[in-house]
Amino acid sequence: MDVDSDSDIVEHIAARCMESASSWPWLHGPLTVGMVQAWMLQHSIRNRLLSSRYRPAWMSRCDDQSVVRKTIGQMLEELVYDANIKAPHTKILWELGRNVGLIDAQLDNAQPNAKTDIYFQVMENLCRTRHWIVGWLATSLEEFVLFAFNFETNISANRWQRDLGLTDEQLFCLRYHEKADLEHAGKVVWAPIRRHVTTPALKAEVLAGLDTALEASRIFYEGVMEIAHEFDAKGATLHAA
Repeated sequence: MDVDSDSDIVEHIAARCMESASSWPWLHGPLTVGMVQAWMLQHSIRNRLLSSRYRPAWMSRCDDQSVVRKTIGQMLEELVYDANIKAPHTKILWELGRNVGLIDAQLDNAQPNAKTDIYFQVMENLCRTRHWIVGWLATSLEEFVLFAFNFETNISANRWQRDLGLTDEQLFCLRYHEKADLEHAGKVVWAPIRRHVTTPALKAEVLAGLDTALEASRIFYEGVMEIAHEFDAKGATLHAA
C-alpha cells in the first residue's frame, strides 16, 4: 500500500477499515432469517477463538501494559463476567441465538465452512507471527466497523427488529454491543499505536497486516453468505426445529 509518510496512522487505519467493510457481503442489503442464523453460528466460533487463542497470542508479545490490561478486561467480559449484566457476553450471545431459531447444540458445535475457515487460519497466523499491533487490529477491527457506519447495516438491532420482527428484549445482546464494541476498538482505543509506530518500516508492516486482516474478514462474510443461502433455501425460520 502506498501511504503518505506524514499521514496519521490511526486515521488511515479507520478509513481503510471503513472502505473495506463497505463491500463486505452480508453486512449490506436485505436481511433474511438464514443470514442471521449463519452469522450467529460462525460468530459463535469467532467469539470463542478471539478470547481463547488469538488475543492471548499477540498479547504475549505486547509491551504496552495499558493495552494488555484493557484487552484482558475485554476477554473477561466476553468469556467470564461483565459486571454490568452480571454474566459473560457469551450468555447473552447464546440467548440471541435462541431468539433467531437456533438451539444451544448448534451454537456449541458450530463448524466453519471452507471460506470462514480461511479467515480463522489467517487470524491464527497474523496473531502468532506478525507484530503485536497487527494482531491487535485483526482482533478488534470488526468491532469498530460493524457499528461505525452512519447508516444501518445488517448488524443493527433496528434492522433485526424491523426485518425480522424481534423485540427489544430479544435484541438485548445487539443493543448492548452497539455501545460495548465502540469501547473495544476505534480511533480513541487505537491511539496508543501512534507512540509505538515510529519508523516507516513498521508503519508499512502494520498497514500491510491490516490489509490482510481486512481481506480475511471479507472472505469470512462470503462464507457466511454461502451458509445463509443454504439455510434460506431450506426455509429457515425463527422457530427452532
